[in-house]
Amino acid sequence: MKRFKVLVPTDYSEGAELALEHGLYLTRKFEGDLHVLNVAELPTIIIPDFPTEIFDMARDQSLLEMKAALEEFGDDLPPIRRVVLPGIPSKPAADVIVEYAKEAEIDFIVMGTHGRRGPRPLLLGSVTEEVVRRSPCPVFTVRNMKKSWPLPIIDKIAVPIDFSERSKQVLGVASMFAEHYGASLTLVHVIGVDFYPFYGFAVDPIKQIEANMRTSSEKKLKAMVSELQGAGITSDWCTISGHPAREIATFADLNDIDLIVIGSHGRAGFERMMLGSVSEKILRSAHCPVTVVNTSGDAVQMGIAA
Repeated sequence: MKRFKVLVPTDYSEGAELALEHGLYLTRKFEGDLHVLNVAELPTIIIPDFPTEIFDMARDQSLLEMKAALEEFGDDLPPIRRVVLPGIPSKPAADVIVEYAKEAEIDFIVMGTHGRRGPRPLLLGSVTEEVVRRSPCPVFTVRNMKKSWPLPIIDKIAVPIDFSERSKQVLGVASMFAEHYGASLTLVHVIGVDFYPFYGFAVDPIKQIEANMRTSSEKKLKAMVSELQGAGITSDWCTISGHPAREIATFADLNDIDLIVIGSHGRAGFERMMLGSVSEKILRSAHCPVTVVNTSGDAVQMGIAA
């Protein structure tokens, strides 16, 4: 049976340390293997008399830092593979992380949304977002902030739903979390009607359009929740009107949600609710961890060990 593999890219910053804590917890929950990866950035310009073994030196130093970071979590650790790879301008950190995830058949990536400060930080939000867009597997992101997830515990999971075929893929990942953590699922559908034009003539059609959309959405949500409950997963549903990213982040905050599981892409056309931009806005604003499931048409999802 394939063992569950978790990858934690690290730059040894506070945010990466928090991601490592959650990565360890996730690995234990799934009784899997942990891969810890550091991308050692090499100089962009060759300097005279610069040591030719610069990467070897960087790798040795990185492995020492990695050992110290892991020792903070005691001796009872899951199987861990420690990896240091070079990063160069033609192959930056995000490329290295995504390529490693594919080659090692990683099931989950756990990353901080921000890393070290400075002129060349490794885990800037832009790097995390690039990994989220291109990762072959779900990416579990952790914000480094006071109101962020204080402990690696998941009791309540929110799953934004847009009723596309890709929603089933997202719901599958969320269900897996719920089963392993004993958590409940709340399916959230955001009704957006601001794209319907109204020119001030006769009766405003927006209210009736929204009412019709809500009725249709609630019927579909009830059917999905019934199926989940039949599988033994505690679940409920909720409909909200407004802008998807803002409403989902607010819902998670007000309802003490521990994790949001969302698709990277959603429905096409005017009715699309889960655009990539929505996922990225939620990554930046949600108080809790966000797992983004790559649902793009050309994504190849790795097999998830349940």
